[in-house]
Amino acid sequence: MTVEIDDWTCRLNFPDGWVDLTAATELDPVGRAVWAREVVNSFNPLELVASKESIEKELISLARDAERTHAVLAAAYFAVGGANYAAFDVQIFGEDGVTLSLDEAENRLRGHKEIVGEPQVSRVDLPAGPAVRLQAVYQSKGILGFGKRLSESVSYALLVPRTSDILVATTTWRAMEHSDQLIEMADALMPTLRFVPLDAEGIPVPEGGSSDA
Repeated sequence: MTVEIDDWTCRLNFPDGWVDLTAATELDPVGRAVWAREVVNSFNPLELVASKESIEKELISLARDAERTHAVLAAAYFAVGGANYAAFDVQIFGEDGVTLSLDEAENRLRGHKEIVGEPQVSRVDLPAGPAVRLQAVYQSKGILGFGKRLSESVSYALLVPRTSDILVATTTWRAMEHSDQLIEMADALMPTLRFVPLDAEGIPVPEGGSSDA
């Protein structure tokens, strides 16, 4: 999947099981319904553990969530059978005239009001650059303030090269019984993140310095 960030492109390699939600965030309700139906039709019907209609509704809801959070890239992981285990999104944060550091990014990630307990925070070196990794459990209120829902996520914050922006990539899930697997997937996904500069015509520039023909 690819997303353009000013004069850069952000790319990640998603393995089997991930569904790209990015294009669906820009569709109208009719377009999203058609898109969701096409995605579900690509699943093996003999393995589905839920109705096609319920999976379509889940996909539409995930696309709406990505639109609501202004994600520039979004995806969802579906296990064999069509059960949605996790969501992934990339968001870009920046303030005019303000250049944030990784320390400041870490403080903002830690400051999330719904974090339960002490998050696990570390610094990691990714191919795309140094990053802050934060793993935490979150607690949110249910409908009308009743009930509490727990979710877990792994977030990575990186400085976008040659800009004052910070990229935050987050994998989130409520299927806590699969946390070990999903943490491993999130950590394996992030090393595939890379920034590719674009030339004046929007064509990716390879390492040699000249753009592809």
